Amino acid sequence: MTDNWMPAEQEKQLRTRVAHDRERLHFQFRWDQPDPGGWIHDMLVYHEGEWQQFADPSPWVNDNDEHTGFYEDRLSFFLDDGSVRGFEEFAGWLTAHEGMRSLPSAASVADVESHPHYGDRLGKSDIRKFLPQACAGEWWEGDWQEVRSPGELRAMKARGEFLDLPMWRAHRSDPVGYGTDAHVLDYRHADDGRRTYTSQEWTSDGGPELMFDPDVVDGGALDYHAISAGEFPAQGSGTYALTPDVTVSFDPSVAEWEGAMIPRRPIREPAGSAADWTASGTWTGDEWVVTMSRPLVTDDPSDTTQLSPGETYLWAPAIHHGAGKRWHWAGYTHRLGLGATPERTADLPPPLVAHEVESAATAADVDWARLPVHTTPLIFPGIESWTDLVNGQHATAIRNLETTMWKLHGRADE
Repeated sequence: MTDNWMPAEQEKQLRTRVAHDRERLHFQFRWDQPDPGGWIHDMLVYHEGEWQQFADPSPWVNDNDEHTGFYEDRLSFFLDDGSVRGFEEFAGWLTAHEGMRSLPSAASVADVESHPHYGDRLGKSDIRKFLPQACAGEWWEGDWQEVRSPGELRAMKARGEFLDLPMWRAHRSDPVGYGTDAHVLDYRHADDGRRTYTSQEWTSDGGPELMFDPDVVDGGALDYHAISAGEFPAQGSGTYALTPDVTVSFDPSVAEWEGAMIPRRPIREPAGSAADWTASGTWTGDEWVVTMSRPLVTDDPSDTTQLSPGETYLWAPAIHHGAGKRWHWAGYTHRLGLGATPERTADLPPPLVAHEVESAATAADVDWARLPVHTTPLIFPGIESWTDLVNGQHATAIRNLETTMWKLHGRADE
């Protein structure tokens, strides 16, 4: 993807309903999405005599005649109990810093791998979302090269100074009925346990480790040429993900043919804290309808924000379509009350209420038609980062938390 790509829509409207039954929190999300195929992701394709990775971006992101990308649609949100300074005012902008991948200032692989924390301790090769407070200096500085010591980071996490980051993924989690779960402190860490997807090994000459069961998918693989022509497997009911029930070992005599396409990411049942969120999405032909649900109190509070009826939390959503990393629509921070109506201020968007309902074991048990819809704008943030904000025109007001992104974007009167 080129660095100057911008979506056709600079703003998306997210329609949200929220409920709780004193045991579980339930969300329903809806947003317009006319492009099909957002459930196809990161494919290995046998093309011109060798296996190649066709990953990012999806064909509808640009107008190239020969596209070699497939990237799933996603919905995510930050959730906080008020412990993270600056999050209420600046939402996800707080987590994007100079040096982060996909920004022009992205740190080099060599610099990250040689860093004592990110390279030696975490084994990373890039910089992803992090909180400025995870770094030494003033609370707002956020220099990843000055990240705090492991002891200081553990103490912050124990105090709840992290952002909970659940996500619904159209390919990498939806086929098994779950979301994925992460949290942001010094990095975007996956929650403890087993997440819904992994990666299979592959080589250009030897191919992948796994393929589809040929009794389920003819030829053991999807057909790249058919999908490129718009013949997508049906979302939800079709076979397009390597779930355990349709996966077998790769056999080149069956699945090595021009255009054979096999997902690089096998899907599996999650476990542990990584399995807190159940989730399900349906593409109706012109919009996504996604539901997500989790217990208010989870087994692992060390990486998940714990919730209580009657309390108010902070929530900021985002949507990805056809591409990853920074190429998404980001939302502002909203106050979210569980059975209570949070106070409204002019510098923040209208708050949400999770309405109390009868016992609902799953989001499908909620009568969503009875609940009000909260519509909120999400915008394309481009390459603007927290580093830009705290050194720009409004630096003093931002550093002192005397303004908000909602106000800076001229929305205070909405």
